[in-house]
Amino acid sequence: MKTIEIEALLSWAYCEELPKAETAGVGGAFIETYGGGWDAVSRQGELMADMVSDGRLNSYGVVPLAASYGAPPHPDAFVVHGAVGRLAGMDLDLPAGWSPLQGLGLSEEEQADAVARAMPRIAILDGERLRLRFKPVELVRRHAILRSAPSWEFERPKARFIMLHGKPAWFRKVPVEGAFGRLYEQEVDGYNPRAKRPWPGAYRKTVLDPDPTLAVVDRAEYEVWHAALGLLVDMLTNEGELSAHAVKGSARPARPWAR
Repeated sequence: MKTIEIEALLSWAYCEELPKAETAGVGGAFIETYGGGWDAVSRQGELMADMVSDGRLNSYGVVPLAASYGAPPHPDAFVVHGAVGRLAGMDLDLPAGWSPLQGLGLSEEEQADAVARAMPRIAILDGERLRLRFKPVELVRRHAILRSAPSWEFERPKARFIMLHGKPAWFRKVPVEGAFGRLYEQEVDGYNPRAKRPWPGAYRKTVLDPDPTLAVVDRAEYEVWHAALGLLVDMLTNEGELSAHAVKGSARPARPWAR
């Protein structure tokens, strides 16, 4: 048994072995191995040329390799692919106060605001469960093929004043009558164009640049990807279906920004 990290095992399966599986042919059919004879060789060459030009995927989500035509994938690659497919049922379980914005110099309030604004891009609430918008199966497979990991590094945001048409933007709050005569405050333009100066009591506002919600989304994707790798290690180890590989966890930290 060969001991191998989960990332290397995934890349081996999706880059080296599963492309050897059925090869997309003309009309979406798949090439089968032909018998001897020049006609068979000629037909095989035509179909392989078609495959190379259109880049259609095989049923394992990878582009078939013409050079591997006729060579069967290693059985362990099919086991790995089956385990990846079972990640489709993976749900999001966020602990209270979750924030992936450590190391960016943000206050607790700024972190909470960024997380709240990013959540609709990360997951949707389905009943009492949070469902991920990005699919762990596709996430794992994509980075296996690219031999990469989700990006998590982010530039430290800086506060800058909001500008409007190249000039400082001003704001003020005015009382507005709502339903049943109830008054509430509404934020409006705080600049007086006639006097060419801000209204009394007007104020300026700042925004963080770059927007840390982008870091929340990227780092959430990294955390989900890393958690999915851990699940795969457990599945592949406990099920005992691998014949030639003993898999171990990723050497990457689960939350590198928190170190």
